[in-house]
Amino acid sequence: MEQKEGDSLISGWLGTMAGRSAPTPPSANETIKKAAAEVMAIQDVTFGGGEQPTRVRGTLIMPAEEAFKRLRSQFEAVGHTPHLRHEEGVDVIRALPVVFGKAAIPIRMALILLVTTILSVFFVGLLNSGKLYDLPFNIILAQLTGNTKSVQFPSLLPSPEVWQAALVEAGLYALALISILGAHEMGHFIVARYNKVQTTLPFFIPMPVPPLGTMGAVIAMREPAPNRKVQFDIGIAGPLAGLIVAIPLMFIGLSQSHVGTIAEQIKKTPPEVRDHLVFSSEGQSLLYLGIKYLVFGEALPSGDRDVWINGVAFAAWAGFFVTSLNLIPVGQLDGGHILYGLFGDRARRARMPIIAVLAFLALAGIFDESTGLHLGFGWIGWGIWVAILLFMMRDHAPVLDEITHLDKKRQILGIVMLVVFLLLFMPTPLRVIVETPPQSLTWFWLI
Repeated sequence: MEQKEGDSLISGWLGTMAGRSAPTPPSANETIKKAAAEVMAIQDVTFGGGEQPTRVRGTLIMPAEEAFKRLRSQFEAVGHTPHLRHEEGVDVIRALPVVFGKAAIPIRMALILLVTTILSVFFVGLLNSGKLYDLPFNIILAQLTGNTKSVQFPSLLPSPEVWQAALVEAGLYALALISILGAHEMGHFIVARYNKVQTTLPFFIPMPVPPLGTMGAVIAMREPAPNRKVQFDIGIAGPLAGLIVAIPLMFIGLSQSHVGTIAEQIKKTPPEVRDHLVFSSEGQSLLYLGIKYLVFGEALPSGDRDVWINGVAFAAWAGFFVTSLNLIPVGQLDGGHILYGLFGDRARRARMPIIAVLAFLALAGIFDESTGLHLGFGWIGWGIWVAILLFMMRDHAPVLDEITHLDKKRQILGIVMLVVFLLLFMPTPLRVIVETPPQSLTWFWLI
């Protein structure tokens, strides 16, 4: 029999199912057959053993979603989980020899990573504040010991007022970014738990270097979703929750930012550091451009004029960027779950065209970096994402009820979220602008 997409992942959930040799006990088979008869006009039954689970074929006499709910408790009572699908033109109930949802959640590791990521993001917030002209640790050491050999610009050691402003900026940045990422992951977590699907807690990933101070956060499902509806709801809850936090923060952050040029910013910096500046221009998405227009009343960037953002606006931009990455409609990303919910196995047809576009943008970024021609699009980082997506496209995450499809409301919402992906997508997420060859790097963020 041809293996359907997702079978290998189902086997992965089961662990040793593919290699088990003991048959299902007769008493369990009798319970499985009796339960199946309540929801199906049975055509034939194949009892499990070896590599195959017990399988009941026929025609469901009620909606698959209702049938699955009725079967699950009865199957779990004898150590099995129902798996509904279509095979060769008939409905099939497979009795998977496993019961999900019993493993403990590793809370301690999630908390350690959260605290570490908060510190990492706060540290990068200090670097991004534009108020300190050396590493914070070097500045603190010099101020405590009076030895200024560790700092590059002794005359620019921050005053208490400057320190306070930098700490506030870094704190607001960390609070905003962790709130956005946390809302995204908790959206997944809460909807999963509401539907009794076991997941891990969010695992934040610290990375104490610019631009963000983190590689985001992840949450892992510990069992297949009951059906496409639930998988869709879990997948879409994260981006929606993250945007609900990120969009207001973007308006707040931009309202406290200002419009200017690089030349104007250089004039505001102390003469000692003007030959050491590197500016980073963040990517433009349609949604971001629209919000800038609403806040400032003009289309920006315009010539050499653009917005110089504060930490809150930068965190919101990062939220937009991370959400757009998650909404790429491939594999087991949130966008992949949405596309699979809408189109089922036909979603696979979109994989290679999407990856080809990202590969083109990666090549454009490489060409731009190597030649300095400034094409205006492309980013070398897309090459990493092409590799990630190629790895993730092997199989889509399976569901236990493959027969139930999305209702009309979810279909509309799914299409809306694909449009949101297009509004958030940035062909060039990050571009470094060097005005003069720097002797060392001091980062400012220009949008």
